Amino acid sequence: MTDMNDTSMDDTRGGAFFRAIVANVPEAIIIATPEGEITYFNPASEKLLGYRADEVVGRSITMLVPQQPGRRADPVKWLARWAAEPDHMQSRFLDLIGKTKAGHEMPVDVRVAETEIGGERRFLITFRDNTARRQEQIAFKEAHLKASRILMIAEDAIVSVDAEQKITFFNLKAEQTFGYKAEEVLDKPLEMLLPERFRQRHAEQVETFGAGKISSRLMNQRGEITGLRKSGEEFPLEATITKVTVGGNITYTAHLRDITERKRAQERLRESERRFRAIFDHAFEAIGLLSPDGTVLEINRAGRALTEGTARLEGLALWDLPWAGGEFTTDDFARQRLKAAIAACARGETVRYTTEIRTGGETHKIDLSLVPVKDANGKVVYIVPEGRDVTGQVF
Repeated sequence: MTDMNDTSMDDTRGGAFFRAIVANVPEAIIIATPEGEITYFNPASEKLLGYRADEVVGRSITMLVPQQPGRRADPVKWLARWAAEPDHMQSRFLDLIGKTKAGHEMPVDVRVAETEIGGERRFLITFRDNTARRQEQIAFKEAHLKASRILMIAEDAIVSVDAEQKITFFNLKAEQTFGYKAEEVLDKPLEMLLPERFRQRHAEQVETFGAGKISSRLMNQRGEITGLRKSGEEFPLEATITKVTVGGNITYTAHLRDITERKRAQERLRESERRFRAIFDHAFEAIGLLSPDGTVLEINRAGRALTEGTARLEGLALWDLPWAGGEFTTDDFARQRLKAAIAACARGETVRYTTEIRTGGETHKIDLSLVPVKDANGKVVYIVPEGRDVTGQVF
């Protein structure tokens, strides 16, 4: 087979067939000698680079892919190197900078193969404008860089692992949380961040998650997660895991939060609650907790002892309890007095007065106080009633 601009070109049916294919494919195709002299330039090349065939045939390929500043090897040597590559399916697409007739530079994908035409060595070269792909790559790299920087300074510890559960990403918060520098853990097994007794089970859970259809979940839905610091200290973690598959490769990413202080605060709160219950339930005085409208939220043992019957008291208005007003009061005076006192307390006033109730056939004199409890904005959110039995005391 001879070069397609040669007068000795084969005019057989087969030659015309291949000539028609090369001339009409949308891919830019150039044929050159090993020294880089252009011998053929198809119509798609003319369209892509702006030259007519007669303007480039016989000239060097470097007019189309000039040597770039900072690159030692010239384009002809690159083409010769890759043309000689034995595996034609590998390492054949080169990223070069092409130059159009108008002087515009554009990134191009170049593929080269060596063949013989008319007994002469020739390079078959295809050009493809990869401006869009290059821009996509740049945009992807910028987005990836931006995301990486955001994740690197995130408030949560973020750890990514590959399919073999080896660590591939370890942000600054993870360094602070676990006590390792990123370079100490990258490409190391994730299990180094877990107590030994949890490692096998955790690895199995991650594999099960990877095989499932759910893309993310809270890892501590199946129990508390425990981390292991470099110092050997164990600590509780809140964790969310996600998985992403790109190019057939799966990546697991865990967002981790050290909840040591939260658990300590919860334990302090529980201890405070236990102490409150102990004082509240065992106090000699009758003590309750009301909403601002007078509804009973809590009432202690001493308060229940002043009522009649065993009915549930929470949810009733304080003045509707069995002892409120006393059964001996026929004019409902004590009941209305208590309602008015609660209304005043709901406005922020502390109210105190002495009343009487009857339980077990006996009349008791009660020193009753109503104290408002306000929030940070001064709004009354609770009322604390306290009643002390002062029967027989002289004032």
